[in-house]
Amino acid sequence: MNTDIITDGDDEQVKTITSDVFDRSCVEIDLDALSHNYNEIRRITSPDAEIMAVVKADAYGHGAVRCARTLIKCGASYLCVATIGEAIELREAGIKTPILILGYTDPLHFKDVVKYDIDQAVYDLEAAKILSREAVAQNKTVRIHIKLDTGMGRLGFISDGSSTEDIVRICKLPGLDHYGVFSHFAVADTEDDEYTMQQFVSFMSELDQLAKCGITFEKRHICNSAGIMRFPGMHLDMVRAGIILYGLMPPGCPAPKQDIELVPVMSWYAKVIHAKTVPEGTSVSYGRHFKAKRPTKVLTVSIGYADGLSRRYSDGFELIVAGQRAPIIGNVCMDMCMLDATDIKDYVGVRSLVTVFGKQRSVDELAEYLGTINYEITCIIGKRVPRIYSE
Repeated sequence: MNTDIITDGDDEQVKTITSDVFDRSCVEIDLDALSHNYNEIRRITSPDAEIMAVVKADAYGHGAVRCARTLIKCGASYLCVATIGEAIELREAGIKTPILILGYTDPLHFKDVVKYDIDQAVYDLEAAKILSREAVAQNKTVRIHIKLDTGMGRLGFISDGSSTEDIVRICKLPGLDHYGVFSHFAVADTEDDEYTMQQFVSFMSELDQLAKCGITFEKRHICNSAGIMRFPGMHLDMVRAGIILYGLMPPGCPAPKQDIELVPVMSWYAKVIHAKTVPEGTSVSYGRHFKAKRPTKVLTVSIGYADGLSRRYSDGFELIVAGQRAPIIGNVCMDMCMLDATDIKDYVGVRSLVTVFGKQRSVDELAEYLGTINYEITCIIGKRVPRIYSE
């Protein structure tokens, strides 16, 4: 792998991540790993199904614009986001690939949906009428994707036939192109295959009812990351690849139908900014929860909860320095935390590189410690932590 590091908006290149590359903390985004994961997803996905790349939430914290460009280069024919702001960011970065907003957009922003040629999920007749009027006013056509609720209970027309008439009316509104229809699996990443099958049957049944009314769609999509790996017969015309693009498995997901090799895309680093040995009895950090029971080498590290390192990691969670694990002592502060490096054999001092997660440790370990999922860990890394891209 070419390990040149290219900082976004900067021509600087270095050979590898060191503490000199960043000020306080950084995440490295391995675009070669992202390309690899896309190609693996393409390999196991039905050749009849296009791949929609999920880049919402700033590409799960990885940087939406840079990741989108890489994924488009790999062959992704569609992108999807959660908000109008996320879609506009991609458009203003020069990305012309179709973009779908998966969820709610306030009708006040339908003007931008039309202006920026963005696809919009639709699950309400009145909102569809407003979008139609805006499209006509701008003399344009907006592609919409009808959202069906097949058992997630979140957004969408309930797929029991009770909304068929409203969907037909939406699809006949001027200025709207009913290009797609989709739903979302609730438990595809669990052993409850029966419920997933019920959702799929419900989805296809509603499409049959709509077809009898003369309404068909260019793109039908229901498979998320777990669905792609576990239910190849449900790939239809398009799949939505999310967390697996970034090299992470949906937590608890049963084994895929086909082997798939995923490579984590993100690594997170900080550095030692101060080192000292304190005598027995010295307290460290807010609240004085930690008191040294021996002469202790304390490393102050340039990362805190404002960067996304949860305060719940206080008093015991380990970071990696000099290839060894050192526990956090005392409370994690807003901008810093402290490590006990007394038992580390190698030299560590100011500017030593500290790893939160990456090739030496999976982000899943951090998620398990907090009782959450890997998605949350990557998404909550703060905006003030620069993303540095390797390719």
